[in-house]
Amino acid sequence: MSQSGDAAGPVLCVADTNILIDLDNGGILGHLLSLPYRFIIPDAVLAELERPSPAWVQSLGFEIGVLEGSAILEIHALLPAHPGLSVADLFALFLARDRQAMLLTGDSRLRTLAESRGLAVHGALWVLDELVRMEVLGPLQACQAMETMLARGARLPAAECQKRRGQWR
Repeated sequence: MSQSGDAAGPVLCVADTNILIDLDNGGILGHLLSLPYRFIIPDAVLAELERPSPAWVQSLGFEIGVLEGSAILEIHALLPAHPGLSVADLFALFLARDRQAMLLTGDSRLRTLAESRGLAVHGALWVLDELVRMEVLGPLQACQAMETMLARGARLPAAECQKRRGQWR
């Protein structure tokens, strides 16, 4: 799958709860839709959001995705084998699968499961890299957003954060 889209249009990215919270905590969620991708949030993810508020997320312009009944049945069959994942996590996984989309998550368990199923998966650091690459954010702004995410509990890989500190400062 192309990273920047092709003649068929921009790459579709499915966002899970974790990434929305991390990007909101970093003060950059609103910038996400400046990137040349289409962003979709599963309805189950939207339903579990408290902060950022579902109304605000929708006002930003995220598409809302709904799964077919057969996928919902698959999710309920898969839940017992993955007790660390929520129904909303699996909605994001299956929506990415069904729409042939990239999954955006900061949840390592969801990342591992998605990668084992052949899905493209990226996290908050990739989003920051893209925001810098597309000049939506300056390097210093990206570094500040990353530090704020970390201070608010984001679980980002330490070595990758250190590498970006060196690049962005």
